[in-house]
Formats: sequence, structure tokens, C-alpha cells
Amino acid sequence: MSDKRIRQVLVVACAMCLFALALIVWSIVAPSPLSVMVAMSAAQGIGTLSFLLYLWVVIADLRRSRVLGDRKDK
Repeated sequence: MSDKRIRQVLVVACAMCLFALALIVWSIVAPSPLSVMVAMSAAQGIGTLSFLLYLWVVIADLRRSRVLGDRKDK
């Protein structure tokens, strides 16, 4: 994976995380049934997806630097 692609995925993950956080803050500031339901379902899903994207980038970077993956020790 190229450095440009890694940076793009990280930017998307950060934007998704901030959007999910904004939804959660909305449910705290204006606690209506709709805002709480959106925070508990959509924000949780978006936040989890952003974490998975970040984790994917970390694993790809570790594989690229040969920390993870097939190593032949001699």
C-alpha cells in the first residue's frame, strides 16, 4: 500500500471518528429520544468502522516494515 493511500485512509478514519463524536455530543447536549438512538446505533457503527480502518492501516504498516508477516529466521 502506498504512502498516499495510507494517508487517505487515515484522513477518512479521522473524519468518521469526529463525525461519530459529534453525534455522541449531540445526544448529550440535546438528550431527546432520537438523538440518543442515533448516538447509540449510528455513531457506534461509524466509530467502530473508523477504528477498524485505523487498525487496518497499522497492520499494513507493520507488514510493510516486516514486523508482521512471514519471516525466515536463519
